[in-house]
Amino acid sequence: MKRLAAAWRFAWRELLSGELTLLALALLVAVCATSSVAFFADRVRQGLTLHANQLLAADLAIESDAPLPSSLVLSARQAGLQVSGSQTFPSMVTTAGAVALASLRAVPDNYPLRGEMRVRLADGKVRVGAWRPAPGDAWADSRLMARLGIRLGDRLRLGNLSLRLSGELLREPDGALAGYSFMPRLLFNQADVTATGLLGPGARARWRLMVSGQPVAVDAWRRGVEARLPAGARVESVEDARPELRSAMTRARRFLGLTAMLTATLAAAAMMLAVRRFLARQWQPVAVLRCLGLTGTEITGLFATVLLALALIGGGLGSALGYGVQAALAGIAIPDAGETLPPPAVWLIGLGPASALLLLIGLALPPVMALRRVPPSAVLRAEVPPRSVGMGLPPLAILLLIALSLWQMDDWRLAGWLLAGMSGYFLVAGGAAWCLVLGSRRLSRGEGAIGWRFGVAALARRPWLAVLQVVALSTGLMALLTLTVVRTDLLDAWRQSLPPDAPNQFVINLQPDQVQDFNAMFAAARLPMPEIAPIARGRLLAINGRPVQPAQYRDEQAQRLAGREFNLSWRDAPPEANRLVAGQWWSTAAVDEFSLEQEMAQAMGIRLGDLLTFDVAGTQLVGRVTSLRTVAWNSFRLNFFVLAPRAMLASRATSLVAAFYLPPAQRGFADRLVRRFANLTAVDVSDVLDQVREVIDRLAQAVEALFVLTLCAGVLVLWAALGATRDERLADAALMRALGASRRQLRTVVLAELLWLGGFTGLLAGSGAMLLGAFAGWKLLELPLRCNGLLPVLGLLCGMLLVPLAGWPLLRRVVRQTPLSTLQAR
Repeated sequence: MKRLAAAWRFAWRELLSGELTLLALALLVAVCATSSVAFFADRVRQGLTLHANQLLAADLAIESDAPLPSSLVLSARQAGLQVSGSQTFPSMVTTAGAVALASLRAVPDNYPLRGEMRVRLADGKVRVGAWRPAPGDAWADSRLMARLGIRLGDRLRLGNLSLRLSGELLREPDGALAGYSFMPRLLFNQADVTATGLLGPGARARWRLMVSGQPVAVDAWRRGVEARLPAGARVESVEDARPELRSAMTRARRFLGLTAMLTATLAAAAMMLAVRRFLARQWQPVAVLRCLGLTGTEITGLFATVLLALALIGGGLGSALGYGVQAALAGIAIPDAGETLPPPAVWLIGLGPASALLLLIGLALPPVMALRRVPPSAVLRAEVPPRSVGMGLPPLAILLLIALSLWQMDDWRLAGWLLAGMSGYFLVAGGAAWCLVLGSRRLSRGEGAIGWRFGVAALARRPWLAVLQVVALSTGLMALLTLTVVRTDLLDAWRQSLPPDAPNQFVINLQPDQVQDFNAMFAAARLPMPEIAPIARGRLLAINGRPVQPAQYRDEQAQRLAGREFNLSWRDAPPEANRLVAGQWWSTAAVDEFSLEQEMAQAMGIRLGDLLTFDVAGTQLVGRVTSLRTVAWNSFRLNFFVLAPRAMLASRATSLVAAFYLPPAQRGFADRLVRRFANLTAVDVSDVLDQVREVIDRLAQAVEALFVLTLCAGVLVLWAALGATRDERLADAALMRALGASRRQLRTVVLAELLWLGGFTGLLAGSGAMLLGAFAGWKLLELPLRCNGLLPVLGLLCGMLLVPLAGWPLLRRVVRQTPLSTLQAR
């Protein structure tokens, strides 16, 4: 207890004297940045998922081609979840003078659980919210109203029941995901289902059970019911239902993870510099303690207690500050964040103190152990051996950074690549810095002004400190460039990946002999020509001769893929929204080859060279996998999991599918197409497009806010890197003043050193930001690989401007402090 009390007194004295100020501030900002990123990222993830779940009208849904057992509903209610459901089925809708096939949907009084309905009532007003038809009423979309020639207030008949058309259905949250969504739609109350007589035995319908509640409860319920679902039923989340949204959500997690990793790396660099400076200044006090009889073990325990106290206090305050910062940033990025974003997970509160403790132990362990070797005779010396305090990120700190990155990015392979890239950057920057040190020795011997030559020589006098400064400063500047330039490029490129004219209409069952007249209607309406592709339905029967059964896979996605029919198409060249990642594309004479989407191949364990057997309309097609592709599902173009050569499928692809963009002012064009070609089925995905765009916009706002924290960490690195050599610069200045140097010459020396340091580190930072931006766009956002060649030049200019500005307080102190006061302090 006496030693503990002495350690607390020592820590308090060091804090009051200002020796721990830089380290405490670095730790506070590091924990604040890390914890606020964790808090905000967790809220954004939950919010994005919740917002995306509005497209599902629930948090989770179970869809089946038969009525679901009541035990599922009972178990959901026992788990504290809200429960709703619907039945969707095709049937004829009749009026006094017309009849039309429509997709009927019966919903209960608590539909929807998530999202909003949009309906136009008889008074002409559009109502938005949790609305649904009352018993005896029905809502129809514009396609069905046009086909039947009816208006609001008219009556229509469903089987044995007559209903009043009381509203025009403008939007359903899950309309694009519900069964038979390609047909004209009609919504009515579930209380009227029995009276219609349309859902008798053998009726063809889709039953949907929807639940909502706390994410933990929903996940637990899902795990409990998946194993006992009846045949023909499957669990569906919004990411399962729409690959476009899954792609947007994946990019969201990756982008937020990149921000978190960059912030954690910068914070660790600032802490490393601060720890190094603090412990370097303890050389003589430790020598005094050794003269008083303290052993190396006791000295290690003393400083370990000081750092432990600092970690606990700084970690707690930093975590609390991080919670407040994320709340403020959430309010800036998303004005109604208090209502739209759930609170962060409670366990994240302990992340700040835990990360502070582990980071500080990992970063301070080598220099603390080095203090054990301080001899008592060092009390007579003022010089600190440059290597005595440790010079790098220890393994524990690296492991912590890896763990934080893996957790934030939720993708260990991608996090591993990014960490490997950062490690490579540190090695390159360190090697370049060492070359600069060697070169500065030669430059300092040349001709020129004494002040500029001494400024260059200052880098060579402290080689290891110069290397450390270059690595830290270039990392901080790289973060600043990433903030200002790369961030904008990435977000703009991401937004442009879903252009305003992305296809929002799809037409299926188009016949080859109708293509000419079909295109003529587009030309007459002055609309761009649609994208048309052949399509054939096929089921995967075998892989390398082994039959494919859903039960053989553990992964849920693989089970769904094994049990479904695929849309196959043929291509002479890779589609525009696809990128070849493995293998080679076939020649025009190829017959028995397949090209697979990469994620599908990975989920099902299919590799290049595997022999696949598909059943297409009763005919078996056998071919080898010769290429794998990544597919930009968010492009909304005509994309396929499986492609084949023309000779393999051309004779079997009996229908075509078309995709095109239809401006809001010409929405009636789709109805004219269907009336002109009675066999066509039009599918409107405008709602899905709107949802994806909104997810991207919200994510962009979140990234803007998160990068503010990274900016703070980058500025802190600049300050810590320059402060790490403050004592050495003051000693040099005092010696020069004692030898007759003027203040002007001192100012020139320090300014020359800062300009050399800033220009070199800026060049490294610009090159690193260029490569980081290219890699992030390529791997994280799946954008085309491209580099901004102006970044190295911009980095050079920014370094020569920002580093001298950040070192201006140091420059003023070096020039103004008298030699006597400096030498007395030492």
